[in-house]
Amino acid sequence: MSTHDLAGRPPGPGLPARLGALGSGAARLLNRYSFGFALLLTLVLLAATLIHDSNFGWKDQLANFAPMALAAMASTPAIISGGGGFDLSISPLLYLSGEVFIVWLAPHGLGGYASVPIVLALGLGIGLLNGLLIIILRVPPVVATLSMYFILIGVDLRVVPNAQYLGENWVHRLAGSIGPVPGALFTLGFPILVWLLIGLTPYRRTLYAVGSNDATAFASGVNVALVRVVAYGIGGLFAAVGGLALIGLTSSANPSLSTTYTLLAIASVALGGTSLWGGRGGLIGPMLGAASIYLLGNLLITLQVDPSYLQVMYGVMLIFAVILSGLSARTRVKA
Repeated sequence: MSTHDLAGRPPGPGLPARLGALGSGAARLLNRYSFGFALLLTLVLLAATLIHDSNFGWKDQLANFAPMALAAMASTPAIISGGGGFDLSISPLLYLSGEVFIVWLAPHGLGGYASVPIVLALGLGIGLLNGLLIIILRVPPVVATLSMYFILIGVDLRVVPNAQYLGENWVHRLAGSIGPVPGALFTLGFPILVWLLIGLTPYRRTLYAVGSNDATAFASGVNVALVRVVAYGIGGLFAAVGGLALIGLTSSANPSLSTTYTLLAIASVALGGTSLWGGRGGLIGPMLGAASIYLLGNLLITLQVDPSYLQVMYGVMLIFAVILSGLSARTRVKA
């Protein structure tokens, strides 16, 4: 039997080989544009949502989306720092930041703009404490931040035993408009601006170096412990912004919901292309990952799909994101 086709050409590669080549090509593409899958998924889901929801309001949707996106961005620096870095305390910290504003600051005459540095300092301080616990105790970050997770849940319940509501306050503009600009753009833009400013310093390059290979970074004279502590501090700072965005949206403090964003944030980071092994990623990817999850939830609600399927879809998306991350990591090793 001839080994050539009717045109005299040798046969092309078989289906397994073509699929393998396709997978390698996709992995190389994701290696170059790590947030590519999240971007494509966001655009597809946004188009589907606009088709099925004629009342889609951009300002309101941005306000609803902002806390989840900020929780995802807050989770990112610790993951980039490597060493198994995960901050599981982001969600209760986000809620605590809002509770402190409603329960302590606003009733005592500190509900104006002066409250912003206080809330940000709280988030930064708890984030740094997380980092110090990891370095001092020398325990896996998941263990240390899980401990802080439970502590903050208890503090949330202590600060606000029952749901409390905020009266008229400037913070409501964060879920509405500040002049002609949607307020959510300010809360979403703050972490991105901070990240860009950090990029002007040697720290961000050092953070990626530590996340990629902490032993090599240490041998080069990098203070690995300090870099990782600061990464957790930055995450806490971003979580505090999320707390302000949340109370602007809900005008309330409800400690029973303080764990809402814990797993969604990590899923968003993975879906956005940030390497769970550290050393690679940014803030745009996690924000797009959060957008994908948020839009998927909206679409299923619009289509009146059983809510139980939403959790299944979250799990499927996360598994797929981890697979893509693994393919991308293997491509980098081969390169």
